[in-house]
Amino acid sequence: MKNVLLPDAGIIRQPKWGHLKDLHKAIKLCEEALIATDPTISSPGPNLETSVYKTGSACVAFLANTGTNDATVTFNGNSYHLPGWSVSILPDCKSVVLNTAKINSASTISSFATESVKEEVDSLGSSSSGWSWISEPVGISKDDAFTKSGLLEQINTTADRSDYLWYSLSIDVEDTAGAQPVLHIESLGHALHAFINGKLAGSGVGNSGNAKVKVDIPITLVSGKNKIDLLSLTVGLQNYGAFYDLVGAGITGPVTLKGLRNGSTVDLSSQQWTYQIGLQGEDLGLSSGSVGQWNSQSNLPTNQPLTWYKTNFIAPSGSNPVAIDFTGLGKGEAWVNGQSIGRYWPTYVAPTSGCTDSCNYRGSYSSSKCLKNCGKPSQISFLLF
Repeated sequence: MKNVLLPDAGIIRQPKWGHLKDLHKAIKLCEEALIATDPTISSPGPNLETSVYKTGSACVAFLANTGTNDATVTFNGNSYHLPGWSVSILPDCKSVVLNTAKINSASTISSFATESVKEEVDSLGSSSSGWSWISEPVGISKDDAFTKSGLLEQINTTADRSDYLWYSLSIDVEDTAGAQPVLHIESLGHALHAFINGKLAGSGVGNSGNAKVKVDIPITLVSGKNKIDLLSLTVGLQNYGAFYDLVGAGITGPVTLKGLRNGSTVDLSSQQWTYQIGLQGEDLGLSSGSVGQWNSQSNLPTNQPLTWYKTNFIAPSGSNPVAIDFTGLGKGEAWVNGQSIGRYWPTYVAPTSGCTDSCNYRGSYSSSKCLKNCGKPSQISFLLF
């Protein structure tokens, strides 16, 4: 998000935007010859290549240096300097209108004037904080829940209705004295929360390289009936790739309960699970902020999962773009006046290693090249308008 040419608010990000504009303009000057004929390609030296498109009325040349060192090439009797790993474009086979290594656009850095609401949010002991909330029920809370044997894959089950799928199961435990049970869960991704008897017991999350989740969560059971509620989330960790449609998501198992009093392990995977697609708040339309019984008591719940929050703010005057900074929040989705502005996850940060203060564009591209902002979230600010 930070490196796109044109962010969602339409703020031009220089020099990338300007450099791409110059490239498009240069290619447009070559259009007649490019679409009329095939190139004549030659190699005037090591790591050097010329591609010439010539018709009766036009001549276009591309001079390429595929090496990492600067070079000089002679073409049509003229000498041209080529920086390493660059291409010069000559729409008339004489004059260079663009070299890809030379940036002519001015660099600009966008900045926002901050209007903080930190004082309001921090003064949780006062009902004037402006925040209210609704707690999402844990587990099955909707009439359209259904029961199936075994664990279902999430994408095919939810059919794009929601990012969330509840897996719910009741088990009977005869005697818990001296037991140290551990709930083992394996999921295709992308994240999950485990609740035991309505209380959060643990969570797990994949990463962009491997969205799968495998967790062992120590839990506390009571003698008699116990409720296991697992919430699986898709969060966009993987969003492209070969056979992406076959990757799948959700808790596909195994799900086992280990460390019972007799030392046995119980496989819960094939039992009768109850499923609920989505959250109750989604069906109620809580994202509009105009429905539901919102709590506005003095103590705003924090670090508590499955909570809907709402506040009001006055839009700043003027026509400049406005952004909301989500630093301090966990993971969720945000709406303004009922319109979704996107999913936020500022607690999910990039690896802390791999960044460097220097960057050399020359040489083959790799995803680990010229990394910046290690240890930081990919996005914390969401533009509104």
